[in-house]
Amino acid sequence: MSNQVKFSSAYTTTVKASTHDIWALWIDVNNWHTWDAGIERAEIREHFKAGNSFSLTPRGGKELRIVLKTVTQGEEFSDEAVLPFGTIRNYHRLEKAGPLVLLTHQIEAEINEEAVGFFSTEIWPHMQDGLGEAVKNIASVAGQ
Repeated sequence: MSNQVKFSSAYTTTVKASTHDIWALWIDVNNWHTWDAGIERAEIREHFKAGNSFSLTPRGGKELRIVLKTVTQGEEFSDEAVLPFGTIRNYHRLEKAGPLVLLTHQIEAEINEEAVGFFSTEIWPHMQDGLGEAVKNIASVAGQ
């Protein structure tokens, strides 16, 4: 068994929108590509609940199977992709802050040591760069 190297990044913004509106965008997996430029296609055929899975094709990448790990209606969800080179987890959270909503997306990756060079140069930079943009885009759509 190889050692794993951890990567982590998060982005939080405040938005003048309802948690309901943001949540509606999050659970509409089939339309994620409309606000996340890093996603070419995503499709869920089951209910948006822990244990169910969906497919996601990153722009220019191969289709991945993603499993919903936690879902707390209207508040948070997390998902996980187990890949040949490691595991990537996403955490999405909503928190009321007076009339605003704190919107957070965090990515954590545990990558097999022998794949760190490839991951850190070919995959991680795109994930990090797209993180803030995706959060800002969903905030913009929900705040309209």
